[in-house]
Amino acid sequence: FWLHFSPHLFIYALPIRGPTKSRDLLVNLLLAIAKLAIYKTRVRRLADGGFCDCGAYFRSSVRSRIRAEFLWAASTGSLDTFEEQWALSGVLCSVSPSGSLRLTL
Repeated sequence: FWLHFSPHLFIYALPIRGPTKSRDLLVNLLLAIAKLAIYKTRVRRLADGGFCDCGAYFRSSVRSRIRAEFLWAASTGSLDTFEEQWALSGVLCSVSPSGSLRLTL
C-alpha cells in the first residue's frame, strides 16, 4: 500500500480510478477524517485555549469507525467485504482466521 502524499492530495482528495477504487475511497475517507480532526482541535484550542492532540483525535476517530464497520460486517456475515474495504495490506487492521479484529493503527 503505497501512496505519494502531497498538499494537493490533501486539499483536493484522490481521484477515484477503476483498478484502485477501494484504495482510493479509503484514502479519501481517511483524508476527510484527518481534516475533521484538524478542524475540531483548532476550534477547541481557539475556544478555550486547551491542548488537544490532533493525532490522537484522528486515531481515535479511525479506530471507532473501523470497530463500528467490523461489528456491522460481523452481524451481517460479510467479513470478506469488510476485509476488502478496510484491511488493505493490513495497514489499518486485519481480521484473524477466527474472525476477531486486530487494529494496527
